Amino acid sequence: MHNSCRLDAKAMTNSSLTKAIFVPVLLLCLQALPQPANAQDKSSPARIPQLIEESGFPYTKAADNVWTIPFQGKALSKFNVVASTEQNILVLFAVVAEKKRLRVIPEMMQKLLRLNTELDRVKIGIDDQGDAIVRIDLSIRVLDSQELKANMEQVAAATDEVFAAIKPFITIAK
Repeated sequence: MHNSCRLDAKAMTNSSLTKAIFVPVLLLCLQALPQPANAQDKSSPARIPQLIEESGFPYTKAADNVWTIPFQGKALSKFNVVASTEQNILVLFAVVAEKKRLRVIPEMMQKLLRLNTELDRVKIGIDDQGDAIVRIDLSIRVLDSQELKANMEQVAAATDEVFAAIKPFITIAK
C-alpha cells in the first residue's frame, strides 16, 4: 500500500508540474497567432468610412477624418450632417444657423435650453464660433452601420426641428 501512495504522489507532482509549464506556454502561443481580419480594433477611426458607406447615405469626404452627409428638412431646406473623428469618438453635428444670422436674445437661448430636454440623444447649443448647432458624440468601439444611420437621422431631424423653433430669431440671408 505504501508503494502505491508514493506512485500516486509522484504522478500528481509530475501532472502539476506539467500543467504549470504547459498552460503559460499555450497562452503565449495563442497570443502570438495572427488575428483574423475582422478582429481589427473596433475603436479605430479607420472603420468610419466603411460604416458611412454601409449606412446608405450619400457622402463626401471633406478632409482627413471628416465627412459630410447632405439632408433636406421640412423647415430647413438643405443642410449637412458632418461626421468627424477625434481619437475613439465620432462626432455628428449640423449647423442650424450661423452666428451672423442669429439674433441672440434671452428668449432664443431659453428656446434652445428647452429643446435640449425635449429632443432625444442630441445636444443643442452654441459652438465656439457662435453658431447654433445640434451634436451627438458616439463611441466608435460600439458603433455599427445601423446605429450610425439612426444617429445621423436623429441629428438631421433635430436640426430641422431646432431650426423651425428658432426661426423667428434668425435673419434671412440676402
